[in-house]
Amino acid sequence: MSSGNFTCVGPGKTLAYLRGDLRKASRCVFLIGPWLDTYVAEQIVLHAPRHVQARVLVRAEHQVEAKVWQEIVSALSRFAAHWQRFEVRTLERLHAKCLLVDEAIAYVGSANWYRYSLETSFEIVLRGPLGSIPGLQHECETLWEQARTFQIPGGGTITTSSEPTGIMDEVLDPLAAKVLRENPKAFILGKKVRRPR
Repeated sequence: MSSGNFTCVGPGKTLAYLRGDLRKASRCVFLIGPWLDTYVAEQIVLHAPRHVQARVLVRAEHQVEAKVWQEIVSALSRFAAHWQRFEVRTLERLHAKCLLVDEAIAYVGSANWYRYSLETSFEIVLRGPLGSIPGLQHECETLWEQARTFQIPGGGTITTSSEPTGIMDEVLDPLAAKVLRENPKAFILGKKVRRPR
């Protein structure tokens, strides 16, 4: 559905739109999101030109479960191997999900940059001209300036040649995961618990 300058991209369609925009990229790609996986990274590098400048901002390592962090680092390594000009930073408590192409097209919404979120989960993503969202570029740059530079272990070398499957389940914030482990009947997963009468 389109409204004004924006298209509301339905569940499972974000990558289809993004592939087309990435093919036309000529200057830069700026991805912001707490989580990222190798599947989405592979989809991006298959379509984004090598010569564009790329920046990625993800959540800080100590705020991510170890298994998910390994997936993030693998995805970042894939980006580093693809782009000639690539920078990555981490930011504590990052929750924003945004992707900018050429400082012209913006993707903003609830979807995270991993396979389950983009292909299975019910998400809302808006796609449209960055200029139609006053202040978004400035807010993205502010987050970038607050973040810490991150060096990819091994210099961004890719160690696997298998087809990336990505994250196939919902990623939980480590605090939410801890609460669920301690109390499996907690409300965190969106399931209302029936109390005994």
